[in-house]
Amino acid sequence: MKNDKSNFKLSFTDNTSFAGIDAEGFYAAALLTGKSVSTFRLIPNVKSKIKLGLLDLGNILGDADCTFTGSGEGALSQKSFEVTPLKINLEYCKRTFETDYLSALLKPGSNSAEVMPTSVETYLLDRVAKHVAQDIEKMSWMGDIGATSGAFFGYPYQSADGLVKKALADATVIDVVATTLTAGNVVAEIQKVYNAIPATIISKEDTVIYIGSAGFRNYKTALATASLETNFMQAYNELFFLGIPVLEAPGLGPDLMFASIKSNLLLLTDLISDFEDVKVLPQGDVTGVPVVRMVGEFKYGVGFIIGSEVVLYA
Repeated sequence: MKNDKSNFKLSFTDNTSFAGIDAEGFYAAALLTGKSVSTFRLIPNVKSKIKLGLLDLGNILGDADCTFTGSGEGALSQKSFEVTPLKINLEYCKRTFETDYLSALLKPGSNSAEVMPTSVETYLLDRVAKHVAQDIEKMSWMGDIGATSGAFFGYPYQSADGLVKKALADATVIDVVATTLTAGNVVAEIQKVYNAIPATIISKEDTVIYIGSAGFRNYKTALATASLETNFMQAYNELFFLGIPVLEAPGLGPDLMFASIKSNLLLLTDLISDFEDVKVLPQGDVTGVPVVRMVGEFKYGVGFIIGSEVVLYA
């Protein structure tokens, strides 16, 4: 588990301010608008750790007779999941807005509680939510707290462990050896993933194949190459492979794929119960400093319940 204090930092050098309003629903937007993460099963109200039960039924059917003989009740097991506490700490100074072109939008008076124009406040809150959603998308797939180098080393990947790391560590996950995806081989490689999907889930409605953005573009190109008419007529809003949806996962590595049923993939958080808002705290009346702070905390984690129903192409 990551240290209790992990920062989301926004690269924004122009200091800014708010009117003391809580941005309700901020974390809901940040956590649930990731392109692929939004398809995961949401597990709310997780403060630190949680155990989820799994009941596997046994052989239920038996020969009919005049006695009652219990059979097939199965075994109840549990799997533990853990979330990482994350925080947002941003600070903006009133002086910046007084000296640039946005000063015309500020209310008159040097002692006004307003630090930034309302329009800028609304814009910034929206940008921060999208920035956090982007970081969560990346962490959810390629996060690795213990990474020391490589393409997925550093921010935001070291804030939490993602699905790829967890799948690599699970001996029950079905592994398919990956290669560099191109428009020429992507269909054959998706076929390998399709062939590896267990019979228990191959026909389920929510079975999907996630593929990184580069591979997704290669698949589009392969489809267009196979049919020139499709190239001009198809909007490519939804892609399938032998009836199974192929979803773009921007946070997934460029040559990776991940197949499972969507309900097997978990997004764990406490956003429903405690932290659905960002606190916007002007400091003028508190410390006398003409700044405003945006602060907030939430819990975050991802995982899967049944490893044997996951295919990892890596």
